Amino acid sequence: MDHNDTHAGRAQWIGDALHKLTGQRPLVQQVPGGGYRVTLHVVEHPDAATTVAVLRVLGRGDRFGYRDRRSRQRLWVEIDPPSAAP
Repeated sequence: MDHNDTHAGRAQWIGDALHKLTGQRPLVQQVPGGGYRVTLHVVEHPDAATTVAVLRVLGRGDRFGYRDRRSRQRLWVEIDPPSAAP
């Protein structure tokens, strides 16, 4: 089965891809309600090519963003929980 076929698999794929691109292991965790959140601590600013690749990976989630709090920079991406069948 392709990892992108499940929500958990998609979160893990994103985490693995970010790890390969940045050398930093992100935190992949399930959140209340069944969705997933992948968080990556930014320790150095990548070159332009890596930045583009990271943005493509982040785009595989349902939403993503950046947070700078007390000099701790983080990227995050969220995968929504499976929708309930009607």
